[in-house]
Amino acid sequence: MHTGENIKRIREEKDISREALANEIGQDESYISEIEDDNFEAPVSVLLKIASVLGTDFSALVYGKEFQEKSVVVTDRNSRVRVERKKAFDYENLAPYYSGRHMEPFLIDVYPVKYDSELEYSTHEGEEFHYIMEGSVRFVIGEEEYTLHPGDSIYFDSSIPHALCSLPDKSRVLAAIYHANSMAHATRSQKMNELITAARHLGGMNVVIVIPNDTAVEAVNRAMEEQVIKEAFLVGDPDEFPTEYLQHKDRYKIVEIKKSDNYDVECAARGVELIREGQGHMIMKGRINTAIFMKAILNKQKGIGSGRRLSMVSIFELPKLNRLIFLTDPGINPALTIKNDIETSKDIILNGIDVAQSMGVHKPNVALLDANEVPSEKIPSSMYAKDLSLMEWENATVYGPLSYDLALYEEAARHKGITDLPVAGKADILIVPHLAGGNFLYKAWAMTMSADVANVVIGAKVPVIITSRSDNDMTKFLTMCASAVYSDYNMKKSKV
Repeated sequence: MHTGENIKRIREEKDISREALANEIGQDESYISEIEDDNFEAPVSVLLKIASVLGTDFSALVYGKEFQEKSVVVTDRNSRVRVERKKAFDYENLAPYYSGRHMEPFLIDVYPVKYDSELEYSTHEGEEFHYIMEGSVRFVIGEEEYTLHPGDSIYFDSSIPHALCSLPDKSRVLAAIYHANSMAHATRSQKMNELITAARHLGGMNVVIVIPNDTAVEAVNRAMEEQVIKEAFLVGDPDEFPTEYLQHKDRYKIVEIKKSDNYDVECAARGVELIREGQGHMIMKGRINTAIFMKAILNKQKGIGSGRRLSMVSIFELPKLNRLIFLTDPGINPALTIKNDIETSKDIILNGIDVAQSMGVHKPNVALLDANEVPSEKIPSSMYAKDLSLMEWENATVYGPLSYDLALYEEAARHKGITDLPVAGKADILIVPHLAGGNFLYKAWAMTMSADVANVVIGAKVPVIITSRSDNDMTKFLTMCASAVYSDYNMKKSKV
């Protein structure tokens, strides 16, 4: 990757000084110098911030070229993106810069394996073509085996489980892989496309699934195919696991717990233990009682609580708004302020700020939503909003109460003569006073407006993933991407 070189080139083209860029992302000038001189690889959250300041997209920083809907892209031999992901082979992407591509061309170096148990199987909806350039390659496709030599080629349905290895020394293969349902070109929004690219850039994260169900395994399979998830730990009784995990059986690790009267509790405890051991970067709910799952996560002695209240942050890209919008909390907490406890409300706001910063928003504008912008004792939530906005907030600008239109749309703020509030019309984060309001907004945007959405549950030491059968494939996949990006941000933040 030539991230530093690309940042320097774009920054100079835009006539932005290192000092100005550093100030905008909350760093000093030496930090930018280290990145541009390739002495330091910036975290994904920082790259997202830099892309925003430079007025470009994430791909321009990573690959050197912005996404274009229709184009001709030439990749010189020094610009190919090398990936080392499998034990039996590694490969170079020959066309990483073409926007919305349906086909992935690779140059693959294939290595021998000693035992069949070392073969790594893959499966995805689509097709693959392989041309043998050097050496001999053994393909296992379904129940059949094929040995190919230089000049031979093979074309097959990639939904059939398949693996390959070299015979007997290293081989070289030119391959074209077509993903029939690639999420990268299915998303409707540029910002969400950047989220996918950022998640892939991390090289694959590990997830722990507690008592896997169809919904969880389908989501993880897709994330594996899209290079967002590297490995998954399945906790529970293998006799009851969805058979779909066999599509990537070499990348699933079975953590067996047999059925018993205390089955859910034991599975939840073991899943949390795996996270504490550092095996997983996120934990996912499967077919387990939510209360038991959450109790294990928040256990004071053996859990993975961070000391903050758990909350859900939903990430949207809405029409006419050239930024991501973070909505919280539409799914977990019944209200922002419970039993007049203002202090606990801070956790929900801080969680929202953390997620926004992980997605590249340096200093988020936070709007505390209510019916209008005038606090009234008749509406207790509006008074709480006022009190919260008067608190000290180190990494964000927080203001409330604000109505929905005044929070999101600058034109509405101008019409009302509200021009002195930095949040008005420019909100990145919307904080709802009650779960019902958040749920209404969520469903209106996701269902009526067909907006893409990702959900992150935070407040624990790792993201908590809770998918629903009603979530579409894109929501499940974007949720995996957002959780991966946040996990990386959270790990790097905790080391500072």
